[in-house]
Amino acid sequence: MKNLYFSGIIVLLFIFLLFSLAFSQYVPSKERGNPDFRRKTQLDANRVRTTIFNFGQTGRTGATPIYNETPYEWPKNSKEVYLAQTIIWIGSEITDENGDTIHTVITNYGRSSPEGKSWNFEPVPGYYNQNAKGIANSLNPDTWPELWLDRMDDTQDPGWSGSWDGYLGKDKFINGQEIYYKMTDNLYDRYDYYPDSTDSTRKGLGLVIKCRALEFTDQPWEDVVYQIYEIKNDGTKPLIKICFTLGVSDFIGGDGDSQDDLTNFDLSKNLFWAYDLDGIAPTFGSDKVG
Repeated sequence: MKNLYFSGIIVLLFIFLLFSLAFSQYVPSKERGNPDFRRKTQLDANRVRTTIFNFGQTGRTGATPIYNETPYEWPKNSKEVYLAQTIIWIGSEITDENGDTIHTVITNYGRSSPEGKSWNFEPVPGYYNQNAKGIANSLNPDTWPELWLDRMDDTQDPGWSGSWDGYLGKDKFINGQEIYYKMTDNLYDRYDYYPDSTDSTRKGLGLVIKCRALEFTDQPWEDVVYQIYEIKNDGTKPLIKICFTLGVSDFIGGDGDSQDDLTNFDLSKNLFWAYDLDGIAPTFGSDKVG
C-alpha cells in the first residue's frame, strides 16, 4: 500500500499588497493582460506532475490527454491522478460610477462578456520568451524573456538579462523547478468601475498578480506542489474589502471514478483532504487509490 500524504499537495502563500490613495506619489504600472499570450508548462521536477497555465489555473482545462494537460498525477508517470484542477477567485466590494455598491468576483477561466470578450485574469506579456515553448521555467533559460519587466528599476543591471527572476532573488535557484508569470484583470469590464485614475481604459479591480509554482526534489517535499500568489492593488482606488478563494476540483482515481470521492477538513490545522470511498479505480489497476 502506498505511503501517501496527498492532503498536503498544495500549500499557498498569499501576500496582499493593498495600496491606498494615501500614497499620493504612487504611479500605477502599465502592465495589462492579453489572452493571446496564454501558455502552459509541465511542472514535473518531483513525484507530482501537473500543468501550470499562465492565467491562474493548474491541472487541466478539460478532458484532454494526460500528457497534454495533467490533472495532478502522482506518482509521476503512473497515469494515476488525484486533482482535476485548481483555480482562483478574487472578490471585492466596490462603489461604481453611479454610487452603487457592487460585489464583484474575478476568476481565471471560462467567463466572457456578451460580446465574447474575456472577463478573466489574463497573462501579462513580456514574462516569457515568445519564441520558446511554455512559460518561464527555472530549468530552461530558453523560456526566459530577454529582459524582466519587473526588474527594470535595478540600476546596476536593468532587466536582469540572462538571469533568473526567482522567488528567492536574482539567479537564486531552488532544488527543483520554479515556474513564474504575471497576470492581471484589466479586461473585466462588466461594471461601470474604473480602478485607475491614470488610465480610463483599464477595468477590473486594478490587480496585478505575480504567480509562481514550485516543486522541490528534497525530502520531505517531493510530493508537494507550492503555489505562491503576490497580489497587488496596482490601481489608484483602495480596496477596503477583498477576499481570495482557492477552488480545488477533486478527481481521486481519475476518469470513470470521480463519483465516489469524499472530502473532509480540520479547521484547527487549516487542512482539507479528499479521498476515494472504496480505494479502487479503473485506471489504477491493482494499485490502491490514496
